[in-house]
Amino acid sequence: MRTSTSSRAKTYRLACCLFLGHASGLFATELVLEKVPPLTVEQAPAYPQNLARYYLGAKIEVVPQSQPIADLQLSSKSEDTNTAEAALLCDDPTVGYALPSGSTTLLVSFAKIENIDSISFLNRGAKGGVKIAISSAKLPADSPQWHDVAQQELTPDAVKAKIGPSEAKYVRLTFDLTEPGRIAGFGVYCTATVSDFTMARPRKVNVQEKPDSFALISYSLTDLHAKARVLYVSSGDDLKQANNMIDDQPATSFAFASTDVVPTAIIDLGKVTILRRISALYSSRPASIDFFVLQSLPGSAGNKSAVRGSPAGENAPKTLHFDDSAVADLKPVGFVVDDGSGRAAIDFPETTGRYVMLKWNPKEQQDTPFSVAEVATFGRNQPASLLAANIAGPSRGGIASEGKAVAEGFKELGAGKEMPEEGPPAEGPPPNLPAPPPFTFVPEIVPVSPD
Repeated sequence: MRTSTSSRAKTYRLACCLFLGHASGLFATELVLEKVPPLTVEQAPAYPQNLARYYLGAKIEVVPQSQPIADLQLSSKSEDTNTAEAALLCDDPTVGYALPSGSTTLLVSFAKIENIDSISFLNRGAKGGVKIAISSAKLPADSPQWHDVAQQELTPDAVKAKIGPSEAKYVRLTFDLTEPGRIAGFGVYCTATVSDFTMARPRKVNVQEKPDSFALISYSLTDLHAKARVLYVSSGDDLKQANNMIDDQPATSFAFASTDVVPTAIIDLGKVTILRRISALYSSRPASIDFFVLQSLPGSAGNKSAVRGSPAGENAPKTLHFDDSAVADLKPVGFVVDDGSGRAAIDFPETTGRYVMLKWNPKEQQDTPFSVAEVATFGRNQPASLLAANIAGPSRGGIASEGKAVAEGFKELGAGKEMPEEGPPAEGPPPNLPAPPPFTFVPEIVPVSPD
């Protein structure tokens, strides 16, 4: 009996040590974060708008056979088993699409003719080549009237193709593979302009059917073209590049310092909202990731009232210190242990917050810096009316809160001055024309000469 009791006691102590080890590992030492400089007009060309998104009216078709959008499956933790091409037009970068060996054609269309500049996507194991063609008119997939703009071999990781500036409404990608693989983080980018930040594009969702998960991943709340901004990072040689983590370009990334043992980032959504999913792409190395949703920033040494409610961290301190008391108040919404896939996603009960914090704990330190390519967050499901086919809903900045669409503006800084936060007036019926003058009939009397 004593032996059995002693064994249970040892097992209990071991379990407690493992649990406390993970909890203490969240912040083994004091964490100091540096504030990211505000985004400037000069940086706008580096952040083009991704046109290949359902919420902007894009559609996709696969030849020889398409999968219905209802088959779209979310990734779970570090796994991705989706087989529907609908994933390529969604904002979640951890959900990919499987390409078989042989020839496969993707046909992407936009709501209107666009000025297209480039195409990029992430390649996971596919070997072969891709041909890209464009058209302003709807054509069959095998029509000779397509205008060829690029042809290249697939490279590991990021594949980029410069195709413009060219005007087109349709894009055809023909893959000829010798080995199958998966692609993700698909993007067709327009020529970048400052107006992409000052004037939100209208949402035009063209979806006849939708899976239960579609509304959840229709658009990311941590998007550079909305009010979201990366506010703090734990390190980095060029902090201005921190917003690469939320630019909807998985081919770009932000690198932390190689000596940073706990790479950490805080993203400001611009307002308090309701979240239920977070996903991320980062360096392919074993690591655990802790996810937090915060209503205010802890550890600001008396500046909490200034930080809470200020737009885009306007009054946030230059450095943020996490002491013991601040750590005690933090409650993660979840964590993922990744064996080296370089992607993680978690779903959690609806949680209200304004700030999203991610902290990576690499298993081993390496000479190459740890980098993060993309972070995406998603809120509660949109009302069904916003997913009806061929409708123009709220702008890109329309974020769901308490079941209502709230207009979001954009903020940019240039030459020490802030750009207007509000967009142009909402569209509406044209003003009434003045009433026409009354019609009066005036008879014409023709003089008659006397006989």
